[in-house]
Amino acid sequence: MHRLAVVLPLLCAALVSGAAASRVDIFSYPSFDATTTQDLVAASNAWLLLSASALFIRGDVFAKYNRTEGFLLLSRAVDVWRPGPTAIPALEASFHTSFKLAGVAPVAFVVLIDRYPTLGGRDSLRGSGNYSSPYDGVSAAVDTLASVEVGPVRSYGRDDPAVGLNVTVTPNVTAAMTRTVWIDYDAAAHRLSVRVAGDGEPRPSKALLDAPLALAGRRTTETAFVGFFAAALQDIIVGVRDWDLTVDSFRKKRGTSWWVILLAVLGSVAATASIVTVAVCYFQCRRRRRQQLDMQSKM
Repeated sequence: MHRLAVVLPLLCAALVSGAAASRVDIFSYPSFDATTTQDLVAASNAWLLLSASALFIRGDVFAKYNRTEGFLLLSRAVDVWRPGPTAIPALEASFHTSFKLAGVAPVAFVVLIDRYPTLGGRDSLRGSGNYSSPYDGVSAAVDTLASVEVGPVRSYGRDDPAVGLNVTVTPNVTAAMTRTVWIDYDAAAHRLSVRVAGDGEPRPSKALLDAPLALAGRRTTETAFVGFFAAALQDIIVGVRDWDLTVDSFRKKRGTSWWVILLAVLGSVAATASIVTVAVCYFQCRRRRRQQLDMQSKM
């Protein structure tokens, strides 16, 4: 019976720990089309489409939008960090994203702030070269498949000249036409890594670029809009495939924790009852068998 006593607590612990697992938000877009872009936002410094599916409407106006530099973003902001009692970041989100990039046009994975770039801005969304910022630090790396440059976003004008995160991937035109890109941010280690491989090749063990990065210190807000930027939106729609994003979430579970815990408890009780029942039946069978053998020996 001592083995049974060990099994039961372990089973209960496994069930409860599964219910209390940390929460992440997962986003996945195999491609960008009129259906999948319904919950995405397209933005430039001249217009804002709250449903990027409008980019697929036929007509000169929307064709012009497709040729405009801009962002294709998740419509919901994701968690970046949370302040502690002294307003210093106490929590910071890690994230992992991957996507395939076809063609030769550069595309940037971006983490903005909690608002879209100001409409009617005087400068390009890539920023103006007439001013600088202490947050302008840039890291870069090159291999045979692509070049990678990591820096801030410069799309918010001179009041916010460098915010968030910009990871620009420029394909090498002499290399394979499709590449897979992995971008990982480790909040605990404050490091960003970028890997690039040919289509169908495994994720490289060594990063093309590995650099220190404290994202909560790059003039970021607690939540941010995340997505892509390109000199023409059609470069994102045509070039990016199989985009997956996983990011830590600090938001509380909405009204589900009580029944998740209840299911875990009931599950452990049911498992305990089942094991106990089996054990009782087993020992009863052994006892009856012993009694029968005793009676036979006396005869």
